[in-house]
Amino acid sequence: MSDRVRFIPNPVTGKNVLLMDFSGFDNSIEALPYISEARSTVAMQEPTSVYCLVDVTGSRFNIETVEAMKDLATHNRPFVIASALIGVTGLQRVILESVIAFSRRKNLKAIPTREEAFAWLAVQQPAS
Repeated sequence: MSDRVRFIPNPVTGKNVLLMDFSGFDNSIEALPYISEARSTVAMQEPTSVYCLVDVTGSRFNIETVEAMKDLATHNRPFVIASALIGVTGLQRVILESVIAFSRRKNLKAIPTREEAFAWLAVQQPAS
């Protein structure tokens, strides 16, 4: 695992959270290898077992990146309990709504800070 895709402890619960650090990317050439790594990492987990923290702070997305994010979110649906996204601003909110609609993931939420994201993830439960 790279520094950008790795498990970190949730300071609220102590449980592992998969950090997907997609921050600071200017183009898809930078982002796509890490999106692929995130997909592979999630695929190795048990169904309904993963909490994700996705950081998109300061990144720009083009159509190729958006399509990869849609694919990632759809792929992750059976594995991920909830995903908190931080750093979502402006046009990224529109992209997030597109990703949510395409992937049919109701457990994706933009949250202002990392601390609030950890708190929100701590109370999320697997869908029944």
